[in-house]
Amino acid sequence: MKLSVRAWCCIVLWLLSAPAAWACAICAPADVQNTLVQRLFAADAVVLAAASDAGKGWRVLDTLKGMPPSTPILVTAPLPGSAPAGTQLLAYSAATQSWRVLGHLEPARADWARRLMAMRRAVDTPEAAWPQRLAFFAPDLENAEPLVAEAAYEEISVAPYAAMRTLRPVLDAAGLQGWLESPELASRRPLYTLLLGVAGAPAAAERLEARLLGADAALSLGEYSALFAAYLELRGSAGLQWLERQFLTDPSCPEQALQAALLALSVHGNDGVRVSRERVIQAYAALIRHNPARAGLVASDLGNWERWEFAADYAAILKSGTTQAFASRYGMVFYLMRNPLPAAREALQALRAANLL
Repeated sequence: MKLSVRAWCCIVLWLLSAPAAWACAICAPADVQNTLVQRLFAADAVVLAAASDAGKGWRVLDTLKGMPPSTPILVTAPLPGSAPAGTQLLAYSAATQSWRVLGHLEPARADWARRLMAMRRAVDTPEAAWPQRLAFFAPDLENAEPLVAEAAYEEISVAPYAAMRTLRPVLDAAGLQGWLESPELASRRPLYTLLLGVAGAPAAAERLEARLLGADAALSLGEYSALFAAYLELRGSAGLQWLERQFLTDPSCPEQALQAALLALSVHGNDGVRVSRERVIQAYAALIRHNPARAGLVASDLGNWERWEFAADYAAILKSGTTQAFASRYGMVFYLMRNPLPAAREALQALRAANLL
């Protein structure tokens, strides 16, 4: 699959910006600010309610947050069809003076919802608190109640990658494999693939390797990157050597595959536990030597890690006139601009003088 200029722009914007420390760059939902916990945090009032017998409005069964409503509840943008059956979790916004249905929730889960509202938002969670937070949600992955399962998936998927390793004692590799094979759970595959790597099942590494070699363009970036990241989690440095040989140093490597591999390497390099950052940098150096047309795709990580010794390599590639992907060229130039070494400034001046920038 050949990526458009717009797609490459999106890639470089990600590569040039450090991902949020509290969110896994591979599996976090697209809208990390709209999780159930975030919505409950933002709500001015939250109630458990049931549709009235007359079919108009809602009867409040339990007030979980804020003051109980003084007038009958009418819901903005109700769900299609008739009112949803059973007890529903409703949230009120004072700004819009409206109620919204968040989903079905059994009354027995009222204290569970209260505990969610007492939590810090993911963005405010300190590193030391993540293991306890994940331990609370892990048992509810794919719970029979969709809203409970959704909350568990969301909160684990926005956790830092390193924190996910604390779940290893409670993860079931067979169960994860079953979820990965379910078409209904396709959007959750990036997280469940990462967790399969964390679960540490040796047989999974061979399956992941086969998937990576036979992957097609239909895979999303998140799922593709998760395959690489899980493989590295299971195989460590040996897995990185294989990845380097199969993908990084091959100039004909499909753009989608290289993009996914670099995202996984960035996550592991920032983490530095299963694969050391120094080993990831060595892999990046191999990419720069053997794949100059896309060498700049690793420039953001190198700059963020203050590894400025690649200025001469990038200057030489820019000077050579090698045809480059837009994101790669942009990344190299920005790396030289950020680089504090005198040699980088001199290289920029020489490139400008030669009208190569």
